[in-house]
Amino acid sequence: MFNGWQNISHIHAQINEATRAENLRKPDFFEHHSHEGPSDSDKTMDAGELGYYLFHNIYHAPGEWSFIALGNRLVIPSVQRIRLLGLQGQLYDGESHHPEYVMLGSFDYAFLLVFFAPLLCIALMHDLKASEQQAQRLLFLHSQVKEPLYFWGKRVLSRWLLITLTFALPVLVFAGLYKLSLAPLLRVLAITALYIFFWAVLCAAVSLRKRALNANFNAMLLTSIWLMLCVVLPNLSQLWLHYRYPVQDGSQIALQHRQWVHGAWDLPKEDTLRPFYALYPQWKDTPPVTGRFHWKWYFAFQHMADVKLQPQIVEREHTLMQRDRATGLLAWVLPTVWVQRNLEEIAQSNVTHLLAHRKRIERFHTALRHAAYPFLFEEKPLTEQDFQHLPTFESTGSD
Repeated sequence: MFNGWQNISHIHAQINEATRAENLRKPDFFEHHSHEGPSDSDKTMDAGELGYYLFHNIYHAPGEWSFIALGNRLVIPSVQRIRLLGLQGQLYDGESHHPEYVMLGSFDYAFLLVFFAPLLCIALMHDLKASEQQAQRLLFLHSQVKEPLYFWGKRVLSRWLLITLTFALPVLVFAGLYKLSLAPLLRVLAITALYIFFWAVLCAAVSLRKRALNANFNAMLLTSIWLMLCVVLPNLSQLWLHYRYPVQDGSQIALQHRQWVHGAWDLPKEDTLRPFYALYPQWKDTPPVTGRFHWKWYFAFQHMADVKLQPQIVEREHTLMQRDRATGLLAWVLPTVWVQRNLEEIAQSNVTHLLAHRKRIERFHTALRHAAYPFLFEEKPLTEQDFQHLPTFESTGSD
């Protein structure tokens, strides 16, 4: 859990440093790219140069409980920089990741709970009856105990409580030290208690059966069950989901976007501007494009590459949601998937929050384009006041 907290603290530090650097960089950018006017207050700059050269920071800020389960935060960077160029090429170009690393996950609280809590249950409960038999006390206990079920139930519950406290106390300490919200805390504690209770019942069922007098066999059987439930079946399920719902790789989308953009250089300008003006008729009657190059034509074909890729983006997001819903069904069968899924929801690191974050980026990029288009298409200079009123990406920590 401390490792997860360190990762989130590092992300916060990256975002704070990037924000500080951007606040210093943008005024300097206008100063170095502006053109002199009659006075210092009349400095202006070309909107095309602003769109091409100025980078805007976007942040994937962690939530309050993101240290519990990093989840999809392993896939996308916490800080990206985008320009007024085509968005999809920039957005998916930063999605490169090592698939084996993502499959293994990060060493956070969810990883610790899913993999190590069952091992503690196995270690403490595999020989409930066998240890008494080995010490030659089993017959004596049966003769003294009126209700064996109640007697063994107390032993199982005491061990379940001990293991639950082992995992719950660090969470309570962190929540108290950093004054975290109560509702997510209660959910995390409930998930922890239920998951450990499942393994306690499973271990009790194996170690308390009538012929469960061989501790080594019990341990081997429970370890095999742990291996199947925690490693084999979840990874096989993930492989099946990837086969059943194939998702186009982000790098392929970025490559296709780059190809559309490069191909637009060889097309007649009218072939680019006609469909663009169909989307934005308010700019149709602006000054015509003359010469070999014009910024309005350049940014028009950048956006049209996004438009052409939009059906693929929609299909990709739809497939991701299908895969997520299928994972939700698997969670009813595999307790490990149920724990991971619920903790990622609390940590705001699941697929839903990932797609919501990308929607926020798209809305910001759209606002940025709409703010710059009047200066591009009406060929008006951009003043310092206009520059200061450009949209900025606000990181809320609840993506």
